[in-house]
Amino acid sequence: MNRVAKSGLAFAVLFILLIVYLQSGVQDEASLARLREIGANPYSAIIIVAAMTGAWLYALPASIFFFVTPLLFAPLQTTVIVCIGSLTGSAAGYWGARFVGGPWFEKFREHRITKFLQRHSSFASLFAIRVFPSSPHGFINYGAGLLQISFVKFILATVIGVGIKAYLYANAIEGSVGAKSILDALNWQTVSALSALGILAIIGHIVRQRWKRMDENLER
Repeated sequence: MNRVAKSGLAFAVLFILLIVYLQSGVQDEASLARLREIGANPYSAIIIVAAMTGAWLYALPASIFFFVTPLLFAPLQTTVIVCIGSLTGSAAGYWGARFVGGPWFEKFREHRITKFLQRHSSFASLFAIRVFPSSPHGFINYGAGLLQISFVKFILATVIGVGIKAYLYANAIEGSVGAKSILDALNWQTVSALSALGILAIIGHIVRQRWKRMDENLER
């Protein structure tokens, strides 16, 4: 199954889950207002940033925070919090791989992401692999550090790419949480955000395929 098919399947699953959620009555118990009360606690943002930092330091998945954070905060707040967590987590992984070293980091030197970054380390490439859905962020941090890619270029591409993705996710989630019907959930903000994410996934597939062919041609 190629990436376009996987992305289509993922959106279909999310759409089905949305319908189940709207029909279940759960939204009456977990309203957006109640969730935002949790987000009003100043420690909520700190915990999310700390958790993202720890996850990316050890190359663990942190994509769950792209979905959890919008439940607690408004889209702009979500974007800021996720960007800060991404910045600190990426910096920790990058500096660990570049200066700390050791067996844990060195085993990623032959990883396909590191080899990819060895050939494609421009700002545009770093931005692209950050903004596309399902990016292996922890491995990207390690690869950039091992290859000693410019930290300023790396961190700027990270914050901008992750910021765009976080804002799109936040808008899509805010548009559906608290809705009483599928028509309410599929407002223009939600549809626009989901459409943008779908387009990014398709572009990401096309770009990756093109880079793959370029790599294959260089190896010949």
